[in-house]
Amino acid sequence: MRLQVSLIVLLCTAAQVHADTITIRADEWLPYNGPLSRKPPGYMIEMADAIAATQGHTIEYKTMPWDDAVASSRKGDIDCVVGALKSDAEGFMFPEESWGDSLNGLFALTDTDWTYTDIESFSSVRVAVIAGYSYSEEIDAYVEANKADPNKVVIVNSTGRALMNAVSRLVSRKADVIIEDVNVAASTFAKMNMADRMKSVGVVGEPEPLYIACTPASPRGKQFADMFSAGTVELRSSGKLAEILEKYGLEDWKK
Repeated sequence: MRLQVSLIVLLCTAAQVHADTITIRADEWLPYNGPLSRKPPGYMIEMADAIAATQGHTIEYKTMPWDDAVASSRKGDIDCVVGALKSDAEGFMFPEESWGDSLNGLFALTDTDWTYTDIESFSSVRVAVIAGYSYSEEIDAYVEANKADPNKVVIVNSTGRALMNAVSRLVSRKADVIIEDVNVAASTFAKMNMADRMKSVGVVGEPEPLYIACTPASPRGKQFADMFSAGTVELRSSGKLAEILEKYGLEDWKK
C-alpha cells in the first residue's frame, strides 16, 4: 500500500513537472495578438495555444507595454513575448520557425503631400514612433539621434493602444507621419473607422520575420522555443495554421 501511494505521488509530481503554464506578454498588436477581451485573440496567441496544448501545457497570456514585456522576459519573470523581431529582443531564445513577416509602412492623413523616399526625407516631417519598437537599422539610428527633438521625433508610449495614440497625434497635428507594420495599421485604422482618412506614404525596407521570443534567463526559454518551432511545422503540415490565419484574412507567409 505504501509503495502504491508513493508511486501515485511520483506520477502526480512527474505530471506537474511536464505540464507547464507558459506565460506570454506583449502589447496589443492585432492581427498578431490582441487584448484579452478580443475574440479571436490574434493569430499568434492561437498558435501558442494550439502548440502548447499538444504538449499538455497551457498558455497564460496578458497584454502589457512592450518595453516592460521584453524586460520582464529578459529577467525570467515571464517566459515569452510574441511579435518580436530579432532586433527587438537581442539575446533571447528564438525558434527556427518564424511566426510571420513584418513590413513597416509609413502612414499619414489623406491631406498630407509628403511621400517617403529615403531617410533624408524625414527632415521635413515629425515622425511618431512607439517606445521600444525596432523599425529598421537606419530608422532606429535616426530615432535615437533625434528622440530629444519633438520637431523631428514624437515618442508614443507602448501602452495597449499605442498605435491608436499615434494616430491621435496625427489628428491633433502633433505629428505628421507614423511608422507601423502594414497588417497592424490596416487592422487598427479599420477599428478606429479611420481607413478613409489615412493613406500610405511609403514602405521601409523589406519584410522581416516575426517570432515568439523566449527568456534567455532560464532553460525554459530554449525548451519552449524548440517546442514552438517544432509545433509550427506541425501546424503548417496539418492545415491548422491556414485555418487560424483565415480568421484574420491572412495567408501563410511561407507560401
